[in-house]
Amino acid sequence: MLKKILLLSTLFTLGFLNQAHAKEKPLIVLDGQEALNNEKVCWYENKRYTEGAYIVVGEMTLICSAKQPNFSNSDLAWLRLNANGEIIYPKQTKTIHVN
Repeated sequence: MLKKILLLSTLFTLGFLNQAHAKEKPLIVLDGQEALNNEKVCWYENKRYTEGAYIVVGEMTLICSAKQPNFSNSDLAWLRLNANGEIIYPKQTKTIHVN
């Protein structure tokens, strides 16, 4: 009987300790300078590129540019350039809006 009580009290204590550790908040580390800059960039081969940067991949020339040119706060994306150096924007899907 004493062994059962010791076993149950040990299990209860271990369960309580696990819950105490589970309630701890995870440590989050932020780069303060990155948070201050908060600039939009394009990534290629683990390198950051700012808006207007050109890269050549195979026979394609890409430019880091606004994904949606009509919006001033649009995300940046790699877009293809044609032979004249003009940006080829992806075709927008047609949607129907009902008011």
